[in-house]
Formats: sequence, C-alpha cells, structure tokens
Amino acid sequence: MKTTHQTSALTGADAQASVARYQIYRQNRAGHFLPGYRTDSAPEAVEAFLHQSPVFEGGGVRLLDHHDRRMVASVEWRTEKTGFGFPVHHRTNRFHDAMIEQLAGEVLARETLREPVRHSLLTGI
Repeated sequence: MKTTHQTSALTGADAQASVARYQIYRQNRAGHFLPGYRTDSAPEAVEAFLHQSPVFEGGGVRLLDHHDRRMVASVEWRTEKTGFGFPVHHRTNRFHDAMIEQLAGEVLARETLREPVRHSLLTGI
C-alpha cells in the first residue's frame, strides 16, 4: 500500500509561494468574504484597500496578509442619522498593523497633495 501522496499546485509546498502576499476580500450579502484584488506590494495593496468599495452599502472589506496569515486592515461602518432622520453610513478604516497604517497615511497625504495640482490643471489656474 502506497502511503505517500502526490502534491499538486494547490496543496504542495509551491502553493504558498504562488499566492500573492496581500489580498482584498469583500463581503457579499450572504456574509461570505470573496477574494478580489491581490498583489505582493504592500503600498499597492494599501492604496487599493483605501479605494475599494464594498459590494453593498455597509458591507465589509478586509485586507489580508497571506504571508503572515492575518488580517492587517478592515473597514467598519458607523450609521448616523442626518438632520432629516435618514441613516447614513460612514466608513472607518481600521489598521491592525503599524506598517500598513503608516503606508495608508502616506497614500492619503500624497492624494491630498495631488488634489490641488489636479484642480489647477483642470481649471487652468
């Protein structure tokens, strides 16, 4: 009886190496988190996470680090009522890793600097 099993690309030692390090998961209405954008670059992953929209209003978004096997960022939604009584969802990004949080701050700062330049190019001022 043969007790050793053949490995495949899905179960072998190379499987871990073939998966991108960072991957964004978005929650569907059934509550399942489905994989989406993936990259090996932390700055690209953070930028994509910050711009990633949920599948539905109030849905979850998570950034996972497959190398460290943990969630490094997630989205929380807070519901507030407007003056007219309508519920409005506000997105809050939660970072569970100091390096990822620092990268997010750099991405947001860079976008803040780009906005006046973009405005001046569009308006010719």
